[in-house]
Amino acid sequence: PEPCLQPSVQPVVAPTFEAEGFDAQVEELVASLMPTAASNEAVVRLAERVKSALRSSLPEAEVMGFATSSALRSRAFGVAVPEVEVVVKCSPGLVAARFDGRGGSRPDMHRIYKVVLRAFTDRLMTTGCFKFRRSAFAAGEPKVTLLASDSAVSADAVPLDLYMNATAPLRNAALIAECGRLDARASALILLVRRWARDRGICHAAKGNLPPYCWTLLAIYFLQVGGEQVLPALDGFVSNLAAGAAATPRGGEAAEGQTVGSLFRGFVAFYNSRFSVKDEAVSVRLGQRAPPAARLRPKTEAAPAIEDPFDESNNLAATMTAEGYARFREEFGRASSMLEDGKEAALSDLLTPWAPEEAGAAE
Repeated sequence: PEPCLQPSVQPVVAPTFEAEGFDAQVEELVASLMPTAASNEAVVRLAERVKSALRSSLPEAEVMGFATSSALRSRAFGVAVPEVEVVVKCSPGLVAARFDGRGGSRPDMHRIYKVVLRAFTDRLMTTGCFKFRRSAFAAGEPKVTLLASDSAVSADAVPLDLYMNATAPLRNAALIAECGRLDARASALILLVRRWARDRGICHAAKGNLPPYCWTLLAIYFLQVGGEQVLPALDGFVSNLAAGAAATPRGGEAAEGQTVGSLFRGFVAFYNSRFSVKDEAVSVRLGQRAPPAARLRPKTEAAPAIEDPFDESNNLAATMTAEGYARFREEFGRASSMLEDGKEAALSDLLTPWAPEEAGAAE
């Protein structure tokens, strides 16, 4: 039977702004997206709730929470692509001994982590404060998406992704923080890019799109090579973080130059017309335009090459499908047409949440 689409109980609508003019609206949006003391505290409490619930299953575990933007603001597709990530950390050997019924000298940790996440999900759901939404076990780092409904954490339900011993959430948070220390406009652009990609439905990895981490890297790469060099190559920072060294604090002020709104216009123009999928690799580690190494070259032309800065052989865009790449091109074309020179675009129009009906209307 044909799928039946029904109106949402809480319809997803475009954001509205008090400010007038694109640049001013961007500043208003970014200010609302920036993590606050209250939202950071909510993430800490959420991680503590998870740790408390899992203590009987794995008392040795540490639990860390990460939030790219304010966890207390609802937004389009928030459950599909949560801003909050919770990572349970514990020695792999201990986890294998506790949860692997097969035994063996070389345990399959990817399989074991899936078993662990299923057990954790069952345990969290018994508390009455967490609801299961979906699992993504085929990914390189398996995860479960949950909805936390705990008034002690937030008045609103908070979507979150739960991982076991994952590294991507920490690395994503560290990269954004480092870019913000170098230039406050950098972290602001990253938040804006991720919000745009989320609202326009092109960062849901399960649908063949690039995951949010890739959008972080796309924004950073543009700031390195797209015109005004806002950011340097990050090879030194990547090496230090991989070695466990702490980042060096910096001022975090916005340097003189383009506004965040102007940088977003440049970001759209760069990937719409200047970036070559065939001949260029996104490498924030090197921070320079160069062809992809053989190990990163996509199997098809339906995806860019995006280097994992912490694993030079890993193309983070490898799971992008032809349909996902078509949507990628479609959305950059749409944004480019709205932001052409001489046009005064409204940010609310740019961020109008994408709906499947748009695809049908375009056919």
